[in-house]
Amino acid sequence: MHISVLTHEVLAHLDLKPGDKVIDATLDGGGHAKLFLNAVKPSGKVLGIEQDAGMIEALKSEHLENLIIAKGNFRNIIEIAKKNNFNPDAIFFDFGMSTWHIKESGRGFSFQRMEEPLDMRFGEDAKTTAAEILNSFTADKIAEIFKEYGEESRAHFLAKRIVERRKQKRILTVGDLINVLDVKHPKMLARIFQSLRIFINDEINALNEGLAGAVEILNANGRIATLSYHSLEDRAVKNFFKGLEKKNLGTTLKKPIGPTIDEIRMNPSARSAKLRIFKK
Repeated sequence: MHISVLTHEVLAHLDLKPGDKVIDATLDGGGHAKLFLNAVKPSGKVLGIEQDAGMIEALKSEHLENLIIAKGNFRNIIEIAKKNNFNPDAIFFDFGMSTWHIKESGRGFSFQRMEEPLDMRFGEDAKTTAAEILNSFTADKIAEIFKEYGEESRAHFLAKRIVERRKQKRILTVGDLINVLDVKHPKMLARIFQSLRIFINDEINALNEGLAGAVEILNANGRIATLSYHSLEDRAVKNFFKGLEKKNLGTTLKKPIGPTIDEIRMNPSARSAKLRIFKK
């Protein structure tokens, strides 16, 4: 079961009121969206954006009042908002991985699911799978992915190993990749899987495009809240918000907000979460 992160802090800083309109740009299982619905009732609405059809069907079955669900990528937030005639007072982004994707999607997001195929696509927008990358890209290109999106120091060594081993057998499952890498450190494996996922789903570019669109459609005095879980995401958000401040488009909290010790005890996956807030 997915546990929403920093819920109290997100609600407090978005400062939602009855009647407000909120965009949950990363709807996922609807954990945060349900809190937003409660905060803006009875007349407020939440527009949830989700690119995974499986997640959408699961949430639609709950028949949540005043929740509008739009299939798509948040990088297209302007078009989605216009299509739904939605002028938001607050916008929320949670850039973290869903528990559903890790445990139930069957797409090879976790290095612990040995039998799963190396897919790693969140939605239909992503055209290339992890298996296609590992079996056809050059060693230099694979190393570039590992280094840029995983900040992996042994990127070139690991990439060369992959290219050599794929001559003997194609790398198609999580287990195949684990055997080829022959890495014992979970943090290194996490960086490799993270890098492939970010590249496949073009996550950093989507993040920047989504934030740019969010600022454009956000009502005056409205707020954007973002949750990031690794340095690449947090750096991108921080730099984007700094740029907005330099243009006098709004203000941002100087430091990100992290989880309390109690929340980390209850939900260890929250330990790296960073909440940033921008007010237009």
